[in-house]
Amino acid sequence: MASPQVWDEWLSLREAADMLGIHPATVRLWADRNEIPSRRTSGGHRRFRRADIESRLRQDQVSKPSAAAQMLVQSILGRIRFAFTDGTLRTFSWYQPFNETALDAYRSLGRRVLELLLRAITDGTQKEELRREAVLLGTEYGSITCNAHVPVADAVRAFLYFRTLIDESVLQLAEVRGSRDLHQDIPWLESLYQIQTITNEILPALIEAAQK
Repeated sequence: MASPQVWDEWLSLREAADMLGIHPATVRLWADRNEIPSRRTSGGHRRFRRADIESRLRQDQVSKPSAAAQMLVQSILGRIRFAFTDGTLRTFSWYQPFNETALDAYRSLGRRVLELLLRAITDGTQKEELRREAVLLGTEYGSITCNAHVPVADAVRAFLYFRTLIDESVLQLAEVRGSRDLHQDIPWLESLYQIQTITNEILPALIEAAQK
């Protein structure tokens, strides 16, 4: 068990974001909405109690996605892994400019995009909050693209390729599960619309940030 001193430790915005595995801007948004308690230093910097961050992590662990949502995640990840392992990606000219550093950064962002999509179809998160987080993710994509000197057009092609894999997974599950379940735990076709709404916010933000 952690000592009281550790439990009451105050974390910076970046440290809190690293613990939660999300972008600092998202933590700032949650603090503004009073979803995570925080205080400000005399210099105006945000500080978060470790105990509150740990509590948020426990809440996130309890809020596990449904079996259908987990099936969707596995389907998407399976398609993505296959694209990497069977050599398909290497056949595309747009894949060539991506170095390992850029690919690692894209993979990390990809996991966060998947988490955002799951929230959109399972937990009723406010649309405006989802939109803001989508824009933040798109901005990060664009920054990585710019720093890695990847052509913007190639980054857009890569994004659209992986978005197609997600769309195909949803449509496949809509066909398979929809024909079997009278009471679907996830309305698949509506979910496809929600997913496309979010990814449509990510893409323009990616382009704008990459061009800077």
